[in-house]
Amino acid sequence: MLAVQQLEAGYGESVILRNVTLEVKQGEVVCLLGRNGVGKTTLMKSIMGVLKARKGRVTYYGDDLTKRTPGQRAKRGIGYVPQGREIFPQLTVFENLLLGLEASPEKGRVVPESAIAKFPVLPTMYGRRGGDLSGGQQQQLAFARALASQPEVLLLDEPCEGIQPSIVDDIRDVIRSIKSDGKTAILLAEQSLEFVKSVGDYFYILEKGSVAWEGNCESLSDEVIRRYLTV
Repeated sequence: MLAVQQLEAGYGESVILRNVTLEVKQGEVVCLLGRNGVGKTTLMKSIMGVLKARKGRVTYYGDDLTKRTPGQRAKRGIGYVPQGREIFPQLTVFENLLLGLEASPEKGRVVPESAIAKFPVLPTMYGRRGGDLSGGQQQQLAFARALASQPEVLLLDEPCEGIQPSIVDDIRDVIRSIKSDGKTAILLAEQSLEFVKSVGDYFYILEKGSVAWEGNCESLSDEVIRRYLTV
């Protein structure tokens, strides 16, 4: 479905990713692990086209997206919840959700029920500005905004960062719900090992910008965790 092949990317003269290859299949939650600074967010930005790849390819159903813009990738069916949420603080909750429809083939002013049903608190806040929401509520808004276009691939970059445990549980439930439908692929970058093990099907660990290990949950042993994830 979504494949990254020998990807190299970075900022200025610095190379952050080196020969990264991974695959995300339909209906799977693929988790991206690694210590801080190993390139997880850089990889997410490169897949979405926010950061241009220097080498390698990003393909979607065999279609080469490497030179496509973020908008073009979104319209092809890739949704993105960036680290830090990046909602528009001066716009209302409803206006933020409408922006998610820009990537939909059928633009309109009706946010799909499937997007907001997963976060029932949002319709009660439609008139509030995004910047007035709590961190957890902003994360829910960013998630719903990405779901508004009904993507087939969803990129989630640190969705549990800095939010209260109750919202983390809500996000876990949403990911499991999406997974159970079997239609959407998810690439999840997250620091919480407990969280990713509760939702993930397959795991990649980055070290120094390269894939150092990959495997399923059963093979994610204590030795692997100590070697690549323990600080």
